Amino acid sequence: MITPLLGLLLSLGSVASAEDPGSAGDAPARVPEGSLWDYVEPVTGTVPTPEGLAASEELAEEHYAALRYLGFGVVPVEPDLAIYLDPVDALTGKGQAPAGLDLEDFDIPVVLNPEVEKWMGYFLGRGRSYFGRYLNRSGRYVPLQHRVLEEAGLPRDLIYLSMIESGFSTQARSHASAVGLWQFIASTGRRYGLRIDYWADERRDPELASRAAAAFLGDLYEQYGDWYLAWAAYNGGPGRVTRTAKELGTEDFWEITRAGRLPAETRNYVPKLLAAAIIGKDPERYGFEVVLEPELVYDMAEVEGSVTFDVLARCAGTSVEEMQRLNPALLRGATPPDGTTELRVPAGTAATFSRRLADIPADQRVSYRRHRVQRGESLGAIARRYGVSTHAIASFNRISNPDRIYVGMELVIPLAGQVPPQPETTVTRHTVAAGETLTGIAHRHGVSPEELASNNGLSDPDHLRPGQVLTVRGGKPQARVALSVQVERGDTLSQIAEEHGVTTAELMSWNDIDDPRSLQPGQVLQVYTSARQWRSYTVQAGDSLGAIARRHGVSVSQLQEWNGLTSTTIYPGQTLRIRSL
Repeated sequence: MITPLLGLLLSLGSVASAEDPGSAGDAPARVPEGSLWDYVEPVTGTVPTPEGLAASEELAEEHYAALRYLGFGVVPVEPDLAIYLDPVDALTGKGQAPAGLDLEDFDIPVVLNPEVEKWMGYFLGRGRSYFGRYLNRSGRYVPLQHRVLEEAGLPRDLIYLSMIESGFSTQARSHASAVGLWQFIASTGRRYGLRIDYWADERRDPELASRAAAAFLGDLYEQYGDWYLAWAAYNGGPGRVTRTAKELGTEDFWEITRAGRLPAETRNYVPKLLAAAIIGKDPERYGFEVVLEPELVYDMAEVEGSVTFDVLARCAGTSVEEMQRLNPALLRGATPPDGTTELRVPAGTAATFSRRLADIPADQRVSYRRHRVQRGESLGAIARRYGVSTHAIASFNRISNPDRIYVGMELVIPLAGQVPPQPETTVTRHTVAAGETLTGIAHRHGVSPEELASNNGLSDPDHLRPGQVLTVRGGKPQARVALSVQVERGDTLSQIAEEHGVTTAELMSWNDIDDPRSLQPGQVLQVYTSARQWRSYTVQAGDSLGAIARRHGVSVSQLQEWNGLTSTTIYPGQTLRIRSL
């Protein structure tokens, strides 16, 4: 039985300062209902499954709970709580471990200071329910992650980075479009070999994503020679960490943190990870009753071309739902039509699966047609048009709410026994302007730079001529929103470009900039970014700019910048533009 000190631990979640804006007990802040359904994955064009929606909501709720905790002015752990953590001696000094905690148990550098204690207090109080779920879920993925990390020669305790990133969920997705167990954004995932396209998003694959994360973390550690800086770079970007360390003339993470030059999220990232590792290494000691989910086990089987999950499930002797759980990276209810897919099947079924699949004629495995939703269409009407069931289309496209399709959404229609027609290819012409790059043009038209270069026979894609006419096949131009962005001290052109999803060359072209190093604080840049990254909000009676910012997970200063506001005064009926971060 845990002593009354457990009450102290749990009560930590209710500590609030006078600055707490409208706190209602300890209920976590929730994402507004439906907002994640409305925010379609911009890279793959998918909407969340019920599991994905729940995982993303959980991730957002934990994020908001942590922000509330930090905003309450909670002081480092009180003496009584410190005694609970260290029953023999109260904690004194940087780097000392609680009694019963052996630092030799860790293969990452662990210290215990007020910043780490603060996050231990969060996980034992306001964040306790989330941490408990993460611990239970760890049983499914941690054995795999341990194997991958050991093969890469990296510390096994790096699993706690995955824990604070995603809560050990393959379906978790942040508002910044980071996805999977290790929360990769698309560009970093592709850089480390993950396939991310219409058919598959390997950021959701537990093994492939873990191998990519191991490679990324290994590169960061090689760059810095320090795990704390490597973790900070994983969160905030290597460029920012390197630049800050160089400017301050130190490679001590805690010294850099005290200077306040890194974003708050990055400053808190390392102590949060260390707190998770300390508690996660011996959770029972802190009052957690852990019931581990069964370990993820499977066989591998090769599948040539596109086969739908219903056929695959029959061959494996399992359910469609289980095939989806084993293969979360496959987005369209089928294996991709190009090449061979390494499919995960239930353990012990690989031989039977392959034999049964070989017996199925190719024309009975699947055929499909692509359909782009038009204004006024419903899923039922589309199903009737193609002579298939609504359920078949919903299952194939992983749609759980048939009312949530949208204009422009691309559906795959399964038509068993028919020859799949070739999708229509649009052809447009683009005249190169001064300062434009192949990457920027490709981004604007929704195609890859490699496709654009190949279609135009470009032997040297880095040297485009103003006035040159390029042929663009396929893709779709992206709607753009015009923004005015004020340069802050320390900003770089590449950083601003990355934050707004554009290229440095585009920024230079739009603002007549010849030297990217010539930025000045206060300078206003014109940025034309994708309209899909934005949503509108109509101010209601009683709203404040701070409340709206918290509701959407952004800052007041960001709302002011995006809407050209010089003060925090707003009025009912006013429409605000909010970027999906």
